[in-house]
Amino acid sequence: MDGMRKLLAFIHVAKTGGQTVETMLRSTFGARYCHAELWQDRLPTGDAGGSFKVPKYDNSDFRRLKLLCPWMRCVGGHAVALWSGIDRVQPTNYFAFLRDPLTRGASHFQFHQRTESNPLSWDEWVQWKVHHNHQVKMFSQDCNVDQAIEAIEKHRVFLGLMEHFDESLILLQRLMAPELNLGYSRTNTAGDRSIAGKLLADPVKRDQLAEMYKLDQILYDHVKNNVFPRFQNEYGTGLTESVAGFKAGHGSGFSRVNAQTNRVVRRLWLEPWGAHFRKRARSTS
Repeated sequence: MDGMRKLLAFIHVAKTGGQTVETMLRSTFGARYCHAELWQDRLPTGDAGGSFKVPKYDNSDFRRLKLLCPWMRCVGGHAVALWSGIDRVQPTNYFAFLRDPLTRGASHFQFHQRTESNPLSWDEWVQWKVHHNHQVKMFSQDCNVDQAIEAIEKHRVFLGLMEHFDESLILLQRLMAPELNLGYSRTNTAGDRSIAGKLLADPVKRDQLAEMYKLDQILYDHVKNNVFPRFQNEYGTGLTESVAGFKAGHGSGFSRVNAQTNRVVRRLWLEPWGAHFRKRARSTS
């Protein structure tokens, strides 16, 4: 892999502003950004899907995507985890965003309630272990927070904070991906946060959230108190001014042409191939 250009890989942790980040990636890279297409069907949510596992790429999945998109410069999506092994196929720079675990967890349940046709109740959601410590699981397959922190340092993962979204983008561009066009289109934001708000205001349910995301809190606190300040120091002087200038026009520079090109390639090329492989997987199972 000597001399091979590094791939930029976005680990999309649920409810951390990831869809907005993807608008930036589509604007920057156009057809060269590939959303990680699932090759298998999703299994049901909850106890009925006892064998359910959050779908993740491994390096064989990525090799297939690379064959379909040899021009790829950036890959991302919920299916990409730090342990996916993409870096064993091509040198890779990973980045992700984290969010305060309690607010992220409440937002995740609200999203589930509003998008699923037959959503789990709160008690069922608490018992469904798959999504517990969701942030840690994106960096450690064994859901071990110490291993997650060690892997983040080993792979030099850039971790932004959703609570400092614009600042994180500026740091990402300076420290890892200078080719990024930081213009974005804000998307998938919840206008009505009543479900999440009620969870966070209820002491019992808030304690349940804290227990469900106990390891996530350790990871988040480590990044907030140690990793993110290190990025700020590496940036140097002028960061405050850069953030203020960016906030004044975060959509400037957004390329609708690149975004539309990406959408066409995904719909006419990647999604049909994804459907083909899912159909083939069903026929052989």
